[in-house]
Amino acid sequence: MTDAPTIPARTRWLTPLRADGLLLACAVIWGISFLWQKWANEHVGALTYVGVRSLLGAVVVAPLLFKASVRTALRDPSRRRPLVLGGLAAGACLAAASAFQQTGLKTTTVTNAGFITGLYVVLVPFIGRFLGQRIGWAAWVAVVLSLGGLTLLSFSHVMSVDDLAGFIDGLNRGDLWVLACAVTWAVHVHVVGWAAPRSDAIALSVLQFVVGGVIATSLAFMFESPSIGSIEAAAAPIVLSAIFAVGVAFTLQAVAQDVAPPTHTAILLSLESVFCAIAGAVWLGEELGVRQVGGAALLLAAALLAQLPSSSARGRDDEQQRT
Repeated sequence: MTDAPTIPARTRWLTPLRADGLLLACAVIWGISFLWQKWANEHVGALTYVGVRSLLGAVVVAPLLFKASVRTALRDPSRRRPLVLGGLAAGACLAAASAFQQTGLKTTTVTNAGFITGLYVVLVPFIGRFLGQRIGWAAWVAVVLSLGGLTLLSFSHVMSVDDLAGFIDGLNRGDLWVLACAVTWAVHVHVVGWAAPRSDAIALSVLQFVVGGVIATSLAFMFESPSIGSIEAAAAPIVLSAIFAVGVAFTLQAVAQDVAPPTHTAILLSLESVFCAIAGAVWLGEELGVRQVGGAALLLAAALLAQLPSSSARGRDDEQQRT
């Protein structure tokens, strides 16, 4: 176990409460982005979509590399190595998880995809325990509440044991692709949680976007048939996703994880399922029943419960995360 790195001055403005606000913004954006992904699937392959939007996302964030604090971080040898390692690993996770999810959305529903992707909220603390991180009782209870909320929110139509059996029988290959996505996102949360405090969040974001974009685009030319015409047809969802879901949200996540431990991060990001349901109701005319509202309430309770640990306990979790 190594000594925890000194937290640079750039993070002093980032209180735990502000970090939670950034993670909440990520959840809102990613909840809405499920609609863009479904729309893009009508025109381009999963790898093409992921590759183009990731590279465009890098272009969106790249001007921030000229900030004085970022240039200072890039000149520091002790921060370049975690930046490179973290950027390569995060970029690979970004490409894989996005491609898994986009592939799954071709044959599964937005509801199923939202629920199964949200399962990473359960996977993150288990991976954290394997890595030696301390997970408080409140976080474990919040994880259970999140799982219950995801179930109610996504499967309000399941009213009996027979309905549940029918759902299980109806699981298809698309759902398995989305499950692979959830596992990869859980790993991504831990990679960013390790790299962000040791490097620079902006530089880390740009590097992961470039790496993820190059990997996905290369695979697209191998396994798909991308064309200018198909990309133009999907231009609107690709651009929206590149700006907001990639450029803005992933960068905010990296910034927030400078102080937010992985399990805490996953609990707050699981609220994206709530905003996915709201987006479906607003833009697709889907109804929100009593059980769905109850599920949203459980997810909100989980997010509030995650705030219970004292600042000192949270600081100890941060230190454990960095060691």
